[in-house]
Amino acid sequence: MKKIISSVLIMGLLMMSGYIYFEPEIIKANADSVVVTQAVSEEITISSPADVTMSSAIPGMTGNPGAPKNASTTWTVKTNNAQGFNMTINSTSTPSMQLDATWNFSDYSPATANVPDYAWSPPAANVAEFGYSVEPATAADTVALFRDNGSACNTGTLNTADRCWLNASTTAVTVINRTTNTAAAGEAEVVKFQTESNAKYLKEGNYTATITATATMN
Repeated sequence: MKKIISSVLIMGLLMMSGYIYFEPEIIKANADSVVVTQAVSEEITISSPADVTMSSAIPGMTGNPGAPKNASTTWTVKTNNAQGFNMTINSTSTPSMQLDATWNFSDYSPATANVPDYAWSPPAANVAEFGYSVEPATAADTVALFRDNGSACNTGTLNTADRCWLNASTTAVTVINRTTNTAAAGEAEVVKFQTESNAKYLKEGNYTATITATATMN
């Protein structure tokens, strides 16, 4: 009996010693990790500003030579697209500003077709004209066509206020091109309009032009 008890005690001690010796290996931790991915897609929005009215009425016979009427609107564009966006301008009719099929303002006529004039050029006698210019929130986003060097457009790096006037067209014209995403507040893109009549006989009424801005992700 004593031998059995001694043998059991010895075996127990041996097992305990082995457990103590091997325990660090048994309880050592093994780690693994996974990468969790959530894709975020690109989006773009453009605001819907209220309709605008030119600064005041133009006398229908004497006109307003040398004193153009003006108005402006602001489209705010937001996008998280890393390549940014471009914005185009077009009108829905030719000429853009009309009372009806008979009475209208001609589209502005720049000195060089399809190239903005640095300064607004008064219309010829018996002509009334309507045109626009653009002033992006970030001057560097202005396309080359509407940039200026202080005296001419379609050249230089500036976007001088109230310069570079062009006729609206049913063909969309790219006016802004941004190559990065916007901030959460977006970019406030200003479009200005001008009208001038050099004593063109115009029937009384409200002449309107429908101008569309389209923002597209690059």
